[in-house]
Amino acid sequence: MIKKSPKSLQSILEETTWFKALPRTSQEQVLLSSYECHYFEGEAVARIGGVASAWIGVAEGLLKIITVHRTGRVVMLTGVPTGGWVGEGSVLKRIERQYDIVAMRDSRVIFMPGPTFRHLLDTSIEFNRIIIERLNERLAQFIKMVDIDRLNDPTARVARSIATLYNPVLYPDMSNFIQLSHSELGELIGMSRQSVGSALKILETEGLIAAVYGGVVVKELSLLSEYREREK
Repeated sequence: MIKKSPKSLQSILEETTWFKALPRTSQEQVLLSSYECHYFEGEAVARIGGVASAWIGVAEGLLKIITVHRTGRVVMLTGVPTGGWVGEGSVLKRIERQYDIVAMRDSRVIFMPGPTFRHLLDTSIEFNRIIIERLNERLAQFIKMVDIDRLNDPTARVARSIATLYNPVLYPDMSNFIQLSHSELGELIGMSRQSVGSALKILETEGLIAAVYGGVVVKELSLLSEYREREK
């Protein structure tokens, strides 16, 4: 069951990094038009082919961005943790969504309507800078993910995939504790739960992470992001 946070939508937005960078008039537009919905694990937040009518943020929970390969295989593009926002490109270009957005666990989701998003682009230099920076970071993120997907060493794949969740622009609210089960990490990375568990044990032995109940504590982020494939 989704437990409603004691924090109001306004409070959550007012604590959001990009919201703080906007002038007061722009903030008021966001507060007046934005709304929230709650989704259970497995529910679709947005569907491929649907109209990209809003910019989507995660107030609480975890979303996954998935698409279907021509072979029929489901491919996960990325995960969006608490504090992350997604879909700015689709809203900007007014195109149909090219992917599904699904709740990986019960989630509280914020929507900024497309008209508000585009009005801010037309009237706010600050918002333009925010979106340009995010699009640039998003491109860099996907380039890293392609590189990670080509790694043969599962430990290196897990290490670098964990590091991609620590993008200060896309995911500014990340702490050193990642609330992800082995199954959720496996789904994000495209590996089995067992393979993820084995890789985490190696990373823990090397002192880079600590596997704890309910997730992972990151100890050496820089070493995770630079983790090299081990020689066989």
